[in-house]
Amino acid sequence: MSRMQEKRELPGALKTLAGVVIVFLLLATGYVIYQAGQVLLPPNTYETALLATVEDTVDAEGVLLFDESYVAGDGTLGYLVADGERVSAGTAVAEVYSDASQAALRQQLTQLGDQIDLLQKSQNTTSAQMETLRKDRSAALYNLMDSLDTADYEDTDAEKEDYLLAQNKLWVITGEVSSFSDQIAALVQQMSSVQAQLGAPTQITAPQTGYFIRSSSSGRLNAGMEDILALGAVDLKAYIESSPEIALDGCAGKIVSGFTWYYAGICSAKEGQKLLGTDGRPLRSGVEIRFPGQAETPLKATLQEVNIDEENDLTRFVLSCEVINGDVLRLNKANAQIIVGESTGLRIPASAVHYLKDDGSEAEGQGENYIPGVYVKYGNLARFCKIDPVDADHPQVQDGDHLIVLPSGTVGSVSQVRLYDEIIVSGQNLYDGKLL
Repeated sequence: MSRMQEKRELPGALKTLAGVVIVFLLLATGYVIYQAGQVLLPPNTYETALLATVEDTVDAEGVLLFDESYVAGDGTLGYLVADGERVSAGTAVAEVYSDASQAALRQQLTQLGDQIDLLQKSQNTTSAQMETLRKDRSAALYNLMDSLDTADYEDTDAEKEDYLLAQNKLWVITGEVSSFSDQIAALVQQMSSVQAQLGAPTQITAPQTGYFIRSSSSGRLNAGMEDILALGAVDLKAYIESSPEIALDGCAGKIVSGFTWYYAGICSAKEGQKLLGTDGRPLRSGVEIRFPGQAETPLKATLQEVNIDEENDLTRFVLSCEVINGDVLRLNKANAQIIVGESTGLRIPASAVHYLKDDGSEAEGQGENYIPGVYVKYGNLARFCKIDPVDADHPQVQDGDHLIVLPSGTVGSVSQVRLYDEIIVSGQNLYDGKLL
């Protein structure tokens, strides 16, 4: 009886095992088919259309030209004014030390004077300012912390002074400190002692009114402004590449007079076309200049000359600027970016653009009568949305591997792409109305 039962159970077990094997093989086959489908028919990839602003720039190399004169003086110098500070004729800009220790004494003297000024300002306050001073103290503290976090140490001294000034005034208002007279008197006495040790070093004065730059901060060009401006495109390029900067040997620094300086630069012939308006004349508005890595803040400028030398693939240009600061005044030869405009629109991948023929079929590439656009995911459907064709009214604006296109609803545009649309960057057999 037991043998017959075993014979009946054995086929059932084999059937169960066979079923498990079949299920496993089906799963394995399905996985292989899925992976093959992923390779042969990859899934769609998307990118959101976001608003972006792109500058239209011209990269150039050139020299900065100032109306400058030189301040005689050498030896161990201590400076009394900062780079870019405007001084009047006869103002002491530096002093000559006979002993290196005098430099430390001058620094100490300056610090004591700053402390006295701060305490004197702290006493000029009223109780009505309390709420304002609390806000000023908080703002100064946050600014100081931000500068420390970003390693922007140039502004920390001023921010620390703003914080101390607000805090000192609050102490006076709340009665925690009646006045700073005793502290000021002690600092004045200490200042007198340091001044006695310093003595009276020989002072170097500014020969004329203008902006002072230290010799350790800048140099000068080995040719004058008129000679440089007389150079043609080829000669100017050769001059720029000849290492034209030399040190201010034997000088304490230089004085830049006036408010206008010039940049004589060189760029390619193609780039130079951006410097011209539709009338073929130099652009007169909307032009800015900056010096990457040296003076990043764009400064308003005016193009004076633009000469394109097609034969040598060069453009020689001269622009003027009436904005002066210490960063710019330190420069002699420098690479620059000339900003001639900016474009704002939706940033979409250039690879997502398709071109349709009149019959709605897709063309292999761009054509004069083809309709450019992108496929956008609307729900579970792919919809073809037009963008503007490249023409005089809609020049192509690139941002790396992306294009800047006008959003739907822009006057004079046929674009149908909207902010936050899901652009289909890649997909198989896309067409308008395809089920995704």
